[in-house]
Amino acid sequence: MSKPSIKINDQINSILRNENFDDFSVTQLRDAYLAKSSIIVEPIEARKYVYRQIHRLVKKGILLKKGTKNSKTLVYQKSELFYSTHFIAQSSTVGKQIHSKNVDTAVQQLEKRLKESEIDLLTSIGESEEYMRLYQSFPEMKTHLESKYLQARENSSKLLGQIRAIKSVIAEQQK
Repeated sequence: MSKPSIKINDQINSILRNENFDDFSVTQLRDAYLAKSSIIVEPIEARKYVYRQIHRLVKKGILLKKGTKNSKTLVYQKSELFYSTHFIAQSSTVGKQIHSKNVDTAVQQLEKRLKESEIDLLTSIGESEEYMRLYQSFPEMKTHLESKYLQARENSSKLLGQIRAIKSVIAEQQK
């Protein structure tokens, strides 16, 4: 009879193949997975991914669950089938998926920030134009209105710089 084959994440395979890694919790495997992963992954997403992998291995009888369902002492052990299973290591797609999800969230936040900055820019331009109109209507207030006008123009320049920076980052993230 041939050995059963199963596809498994290459980092998780490497961790589980370690003789010293037995009687582990989901959190312990997640921490080891995060330490080996070259892509930055959110711990919550990594835990979900690791749990799904463990659950799949338990269903196939490759890992054994020890302890009660909702206890903090729930651990997993390698079964005899583990040692006779042929694992087909695959590169991680979860890291790429999570990274992509994080990039999408970041782009959404940047787009929101971009809209806010554009609104602030229009407000600042309107403010500087109004100071100019007020100066033309009330030349006797020149000193006071001129400083306010220059301050509004400086603020507009800063906002324009922020907008360019945000647009640049969004364009880079969408490549």
